Amino acid sequence: MDGFLWLLLQMTLLLLAAAVVFFTLAWRWRGQQAKRDLSAMDARIDAESAALKVAQDQRDAALSNDQMLRATQTRIESDLQEANDHRRNLERELIRVHDDLKSARRDADQRGEDLAAAQAALQPALSQVKELKSQLESLSREQTRLQETLSKQQVSPNLDPIPAVEPASIIVAAEKPKKPRATAAPKQPSAKSKPAADAQATLERLANDITTQETLVKALRQELDDWQRRVSRLREKANDPAGLGLANKSLVRSETQVAEAQTSLERLIRQQRALRHCLEQAASITQDDDLTRIKGIKGVLNTQLHAYGIRTFQQIATWTETDVETFSELLAFKDRAKRDQWVQQAQALLQGK
Repeated sequence: MDGFLWLLLQMTLLLLAAAVVFFTLAWRWRGQQAKRDLSAMDARIDAESAALKVAQDQRDAALSNDQMLRATQTRIESDLQEANDHRRNLERELIRVHDDLKSARRDADQRGEDLAAAQAALQPALSQVKELKSQLESLSREQTRLQETLSKQQVSPNLDPIPAVEPASIIVAAEKPKKPRATAAPKQPSAKSKPAADAQATLERLANDITTQETLVKALRQELDDWQRRVSRLREKANDPAGLGLANKSLVRSETQVAEAQTSLERLIRQQRALRHCLEQAASITQDDDLTRIKGIKGVLNTQLHAYGIRTFQQIATWTETDVETFSELLAFKDRAKRDQWVQQAQALLQGK
């Protein structure tokens, strides 16, 4: 019995020792596996960290590229807007140049007509001067012949006396100019033919100019509305101060252009209204006044005033400052009416009647 117990104790100790050994071996094997797993986990973490860093770098690069693209897009839009503004300015300048060219052509045609009329009016006077010169030469020859005859008569008293010629009759006959032929005198335009045509042509020109100017004002107002909306959008975003500054400058320039175009349109409408009013007045005028009695109104201006229906002192005497400015523009003689005080002269002539 004691031996069996002893054997059982030894087997128990052997089993306990074997369990300790196996436990120790298992523990060491598990620790090595944990180290391998930890190393693998660290390597995986390092790889994921590197990948994350690369992703972050790529994200930063993408953000930077996006900002650069946005800045480039803003700059391109600004350049495009400036190019459009420049194109619109060139188009408006071309319209102005075209209008100035038409005005210069009209002025040149008017001056040519005035020059032709002056030359035609001067032609009869030149013909009369030539005839007078011819008559004067004939008179000089007649006077020389008479002096020679008188000298011969004094030398030869026995000769029959030559009948006396009345010098006064010779002088009168020599000085009396011949009437110019009917074909030599240029036909002057009547008050109901060419002036009416000139007035109608001027009214048609004003109507065309008003239509063109209204189109220009409409386009400029549309452009002004576009700039106002653009400035409002940039102010709401508040992220592009440079673009907002450029837009404000363009807005101010557009407002100035609209104001100038509107002023030109109002001036054309005022001219059209004044011309129509004068033509309506001219239809009821029965007797014309001599407008050349007003200082500063000569042949050309007198013809133009008659063409526009202004034929009495009463019409000029009732002009306002606006009327003076309007007809100065229509007559193409700037400040002539104001400088020579046509209104005051017309009022004085009415009082002196």
